[in-house]
Amino acid sequence: MFDETRESNVTPTTSRLIVKRKGQSITRKIPKPIIIVDTREQLPFTFTRFSNWIAETNKKKLDVGDYSVQGMEHLLSLERKSLADLIATLLQHRKRFFKLCERLAQYRWRALLIEASYEDIKSPYGEEYTQAHPNAVSGSLDALEAKFGIPVIYTSQYRPLAEEKAASWLSKHFTYWYLEKNGFGRVLQEGDL
Repeated sequence: MFDETRESNVTPTTSRLIVKRKGQSITRKIPKPIIIVDTREQLPFTFTRFSNWIAETNKKKLDVGDYSVQGMEHLLSLERKSLADLIATLLQHRKRFFKLCERLAQYRWRALLIEASYEDIKSPYGEEYTQAHPNAVSGSLDALEAKFGIPVIYTSQYRPLAEEKAASWLSKHFTYWYLEKNGFGRVLQEGDL
């Protein structure tokens, strides 16, 4: 079973993403994103540890997903599932979840963030999930990704790591969108592909 008391070996960076044009940093010209947290999210990430990447969070009902970015609500959606929630959803609310995925697929940037590693998904589950088989759960995730084009991001059952991945994903998508929208081009530094 997973040890929730352990700490990550690497702490998140305390600096912002560096963006340069003509050899000069323009990072300060780029605002930090405001993360929108769906009002129905049961145990939301707070992102307070990531003030270097994120300005703040606001609660608001989202049409799809658990997280978005202010100004990008119609473009970006991140759906989050803990391992227990994922298994319960696939067993008891499968049809509704697939409908949600149909709607999620309409977003330009979308992902399903799983608070578990692939190893966790493929390991035997506890007694409360005897009806679920690891192969069925991993196969369902592969099918969702193939059918709807929704990337599945496997993170960790160690919640701070899952939250860090969500913060990084949201802030990076915002930064590239902001650069593109404001005529800076969709690169962080000259020479980036």
